[in-house]
Amino acid sequence: MITLAEYLGRRLRQAGVGHLFGVPGDFNLTLLDHLTQVPGLAWVGSPNELGAGYAADAYARSRGLAVLVTTYGVGELSALNAVAGSAAEDVPVVHIAGSPATTAVAARRLVHHTLADGVFDRFARAYAEVTVHQETLTADRPTEQIDAVLSAALTHSRPAYLSIPSDLATLPVDPAPLAHPLPRAPRTSRPTTNAEGMIPSADGQPEGMIPSAGGQAEGMIPSVDGEPEGTIPSAGVASGAEVAAFAAAIWRLVDGAERPVIVAGHLVARFGLKDLLKSAQVPIVTTLAAKGVVDEGDPLYYGDYAGTMVDESTAELVRDADLVLELGTVATDVLSGFFTHRVVDDQVVMVGATSATIGTGDEHQVHFADAVRVLVDLLGGKRFRLPQREPAPASPAVAPERALTQEALWATVQAWLPGGTAVLADTGTSFWGAVSLRFPADTVFVGQPIWNSIGYALPAVLGQGLADPGRRPVLFIGDGAAQMTMQELSTIAAAGLAPIIVLLNNEGYTIERALQSPDAGYNDIAAWDWGALVGALAGPKADYRRAHTAAELREALDAAAEATETLSVVEVVLDRYDAPPLLRALAARNSGGAE
Repeated sequence: MITLAEYLGRRLRQAGVGHLFGVPGDFNLTLLDHLTQVPGLAWVGSPNELGAGYAADAYARSRGLAVLVTTYGVGELSALNAVAGSAAEDVPVVHIAGSPATTAVAARRLVHHTLADGVFDRFARAYAEVTVHQETLTADRPTEQIDAVLSAALTHSRPAYLSIPSDLATLPVDPAPLAHPLPRAPRTSRPTTNAEGMIPSADGQPEGMIPSAGGQAEGMIPSVDGEPEGTIPSAGVASGAEVAAFAAAIWRLVDGAERPVIVAGHLVARFGLKDLLKSAQVPIVTTLAAKGVVDEGDPLYYGDYAGTMVDESTAELVRDADLVLELGTVATDVLSGFFTHRVVDDQVVMVGATSATIGTGDEHQVHFADAVRVLVDLLGGKRFRLPQREPAPASPAVAPERALTQEALWATVQAWLPGGTAVLADTGTSFWGAVSLRFPADTVFVGQPIWNSIGYALPAVLGQGLADPGRRPVLFIGDGAAQMTMQELSTIAAAGLAPIIVLLNNEGYTIERALQSPDAGYNDIAAWDWGALVGALAGPKADYRRAHTAAELREALDAAAEATETLSVVEVVLDRYDAPPLLRALAARNSGGAE
C-alpha cells in the first residue's frame, strides 16, 4: 500500500507533470508534505493563487497538463479567475484544493475559511461552472476519483477540480492501478465507454496514446529531466463505428473539393497535432488564438484569420473555399473580427474536442484527434493546387532617433525577434501589436484572446519557462496589466528563468482609451518606478533599461538577447493615446464599446 498523496503524485508524473504551482494553506499542508516527496515533482510557490493559476495555465499549454494547488475557500476562490480563463481557452489545468477533514464536514463544524454556516460544498459548486469534471475524495474510491479527474482534463483539454480532505492525504491505497494507463474519459453529455471504461479505436482495438501538447512521439511526455515518464490516455471518446461513420460522411465533401482550406484553432496546439496538419497539403490559416501553430514561413501557411479584420486576402481565401475545415476554432467577437467570419454552411466542417459537425447539423461523436487524423488522411490522398500566397507586407521605415510610436515599436521588434523563442503577449496593445508580427521559425505564441484577463501573461512566463526550459520567453506587457501581477517577477527570478520582458509604459489602459472615453480618469493608473521595482523583485542581477527611441530600443533588445542568463526588462515609453493598427481596427468595429 502507498499513501493517497503518493498515488496522486505518481499519476501526475505519468501524465508529464513535473511542477506543482500554488500557495500553501493549512488544509493542504499534509498533502504537500507527501506530494512534494514524490521524485520528479517540484513545488513552485507564488505570491498569490491568481498568479499561480496563470502560471499553471501556460505550463499546461506546453506540457499538456498542469496542476494548481490551493487551500479551501480563500485560496480556491482567489484562483477562480485563472481557472475560468483556462476553461475559456481549453487548457487542461487540474485544480487541487486541500479541504477540511471529513470529520469536520460530517459534524458541520464552523471552521475557518468557510462562511461559518456548516455548508462545505459551495466552493466546489462554484468550480462546477468552470471545470469539466469535479470530485471531492472519499475514503471508499479515492484512486478511481483521482483517475477520473485527470482523464477528464486530458481527454477534453479542460480544467478539472479535485478536493482532497486533509485527513485523507495519507490514506493507504492500492497502487495497482498505476500499472495501467489512465482510462479515457467519456464524452460528458453522452458517455460512450465500453465495459472496461476504455474506448476502442476505429478498428475496434484499444487505441494507443496521443501525443502531448509538445508533440512527443507515441504519446510519451518527457519528465523534468527529459526522460519519458508514463503515458497519457488515448484521446478517443468514440467507438470505431462512429469514427468510420464520420470518415464516410466527410469523404463526399473531400472528394468533391477543389479549393479546401484548414482554419487551425487553438485545439490543434492543445492536443499536440500541429505537425500532423501539414500532411494534408492544403492551405492553412490560423486564428489569433492559434498564432504560431504553423511556422509562418511554411509554404502551407496563408496568414492569420479573424474575418475581414486582419487580412483581406486571408478572408477571401476562406470565403471562396469549397471546403472549410474549422479545427478547434471558436468564433468569439474578437477572434471572428466582430463576426465578419464565414458562417457555417454545407461546406464547413466544425471539429471540437469531442464532436465534429458537418455542415449545419450532421454531428458525429468523435474526439478531436481522431477527427483530425481522418481529415488529414483523406486530404493527403488527393492533390490540390495551392493558390498563390500574398507576400508579407514590408515593415514601415523607422526614424531611429524619434520618439517611439506603436508602429515604430513593432517594426523594431519585427526586425530583431529571434527564432526559437516563446512570445507571450498580454491583453491590450501588447497582444494586438504581437499578433501583427510575422514570427520567425520555431516560435511559440502564448496569449489569452478569449478570456482576455489583463495581467495573465507575466505569470505565464513562469509556467512557459519551466515547461519548456530550452525556449527563452519574450514577454510584451503593458504597464496596466503588469500592475496586476508584477509580484510574480520575484517567482520568475527565484526559479532561475531569464526572460526578456518588454514593458509598454503608456500611462494606463490604452486599449480602453481606444475603445471609448480616451480622456476618462478611470483609464489612468498610478505611476510606478519600474526600474526600482525590477531591482526589488528580481534582485541586483536583473538588467533594466529604458527606451524612448527606436535606436535605444534596438540597443536594449540586442543587449538582452546577448545576456542569455540574465532576466532583462526593457521599459518602452509610449504616448498614452497611441495604439497598434490592429487595435485601431478593432476599436472601429467595436465603436461604442462591446455589447
